[in-house]
Amino acid sequence: MPDVSVVVSNFNGAKYLPRLLASLAAQRDVTLEVIVVDRCSRDESTAILAAHPDVKVLSEPPESGLVSGYAVGAAAASADLLFFCNEDMWFDPNCLTRLAARIRSAADIGAVDPWQWTYDGVRLIHAGTRFVETALYQNSPDPSRRPNFVVPLAAGEAVPFGCAGAVLVRRDVYDDVGGWDRSFFLDVEDLDLFIRFWQTGWRVVVEPEAKVYHAVGVSNTQVIAGAVPVSRRRYVSGRASVLVMVVKYLPWTSVASVSALWVAASLRRLLLLRWSKVAWDVSAAREVWSRLGDALSYRRSHAQVNRRRPVREFFRTKEFQSRPPA
Repeated sequence: MPDVSVVVSNFNGAKYLPRLLASLAAQRDVTLEVIVVDRCSRDESTAILAAHPDVKVLSEPPESGLVSGYAVGAAAASADLLFFCNEDMWFDPNCLTRLAARIRSAADIGAVDPWQWTYDGVRLIHAGTRFVETALYQNSPDPSRRPNFVVPLAAGEAVPFGCAGAVLVRRDVYDDVGGWDRSFFLDVEDLDLFIRFWQTGWRVVVEPEAKVYHAVGVSNTQVIAGAVPVSRRRYVSGRASVLVMVVKYLPWTSVASVSALWVAASLRRLLLLRWSKVAWDVSAAREVWSRLGDALSYRRSHAQVNRRRPVREFFRTKEFQSRPPA
């Protein structure tokens, strides 16, 4: 049986933890190590986790973000396969064994992306990912490409990146590419990680029969240190992270064009008197500045890889594009 370390990043997830843990205990034909990184929850999470002595519980501040929880858990994991997931999920009993079988089906597969459904199982919310050609899309390092996350791809088809909400990765590949970038709070952290998989020749594929049920958007209602809504922190960090990724991977012309697009969008919000969003944009600019040194350092150390496999080609890889209608 495959060994899998499950790493859960939990923040006030008491409502969902019992079902999450029960569905993990019900997984078939797989040996699990379950690690929950609790980001200083203020609900009943601690009591719930204490009732599960087989679960390894670690701690991480909530303001550090989802992937910091993942990174802390990965550092403590012992298996060769790592399954990262949110706390507001539950899983089909065959989910992890199907993911493990798929990742072992070819030597160049570094990660497998399961399909995700709404928590009640009614609606498909994440299947295969393809890029759609567009113009001026602000949430991508390449504004000419927007991801479509619900393309019904066949089992084993390659996707540009897996979803950070639930994804299985090979531990050796994860370590080799440097793992999660902990400067990301929430959003586009998966794109950042799997660009590095792609640059080093590893594929990410889908497994439709590995089914995950997800209460999407729950984190947006939370509040972190200083009474800051997660929705605001998410907006600020997400906006900053897009530009940070451009600095890390793309040509300086892209840095200039994406920066100009960002400034234009902020000026439009200013003209429309959307003061709160303007203030959030200012906060995002400050965050970019605070992260710029690390991004530039990464760019310099990664320059040879960026030249050998330019990230602009990642967004234009033929198999990652949406197919025209039949």
